[in-house]
Amino acid sequence: MPKSETSSKSLTGKEIEYLKTVYRLVSGRDVVGSLEVADAMGVSCATASEYLERLRRKGMLKRYRWKGVCLSEKGFEEVNRVIRNHRVFETYAYRFLSVSLKDACECASRVELYLSEKVVDSMCSLLGHPKTCPHNNSIPGGKLCCRT
Repeated sequence: MPKSETSSKSLTGKEIEYLKTVYRLVSGRDVVGSLEVADAMGVSCATASEYLERLRRKGMLKRYRWKGVCLSEKGFEEVNRVIRNHRVFETYAYRFLSVSLKDACECASRVELYLSEKVVDSMCSLLGHPKTCPHNNSIPGGKLCCRT
């Protein structure tokens, strides 16, 4: 199995949510603190710290003592893969399946971890390689599809 398809299998859905939260919070900054992640996730600081440590041990985060965390290269690749899966699937469902944007987004959230790169690239190709999803958020390029 290609490397990109095996990485999320070792991560839980909740761990992916933490990665996406760190990605969102660290945007434009060097690091984000565990208290800020806890607030964003609606959990205690202890719970957030536990998840962040799990992700660090899995190589998804870098931790800087007394400063916070940031995504490692591996974590950044994983977050971009999941975001790409979500946004391409959401766009596909919205355009071709004629479902509401809300329903397309909810469904994309359920399947984003499980879509293969080949399926997402195929959907992206059918869509004409969109740069943004229906929410006007950027769609990350794939390894073989939409390379810049």
